[in-house]
Amino acid sequence: MKKLSYSEHLDTLIALVTHLAMTDWSARTSPNLAKAVSIDQKEVETVLASFKSLFRKSEKTSKKTGAHFYALQLRHARQWLEGEEDEETKRPPLEQEYLNSLLEFISNRAQEESSRSTGLISAWITAGVSLVIAIIAII
Repeated sequence: MKKLSYSEHLDTLIALVTHLAMTDWSARTSPNLAKAVSIDQKEVETVLASFKSLFRKSEKTSKKTGAHFYALQLRHARQWLEGEEDEETKRPPLEQEYLNSLLEFISNRAQEESSRSTGLISAWITAGVSLVIAIIAII
């Protein structure tokens, strides 16, 4: 599977992280998440499956749809430490400082990707201009 870009999926990442951090449900299925954040289900499923450092796919599936539950890795780890792993039990939202750290991490990764892309474009333009100048100097 091709590694996805944070910058190309920034809106979806922010919506999913915010929703999974701030709702009473610590884990949700992709159809429910797509409906809750008003984003295409295929996009939601792609992001959930591709950004494994952020999202955890549960072995447990919904009795209604058969879809897997997904949770934030951080929220799941905190629940595990507290000995509470039941995905269908309501939980208090993730603390604000954790949400801020996650959103800052995502934003920084997206910005790094954009900067790297801009740097490569600048390098190619500079190389192209240098080549044209060298050709003109020879002629």
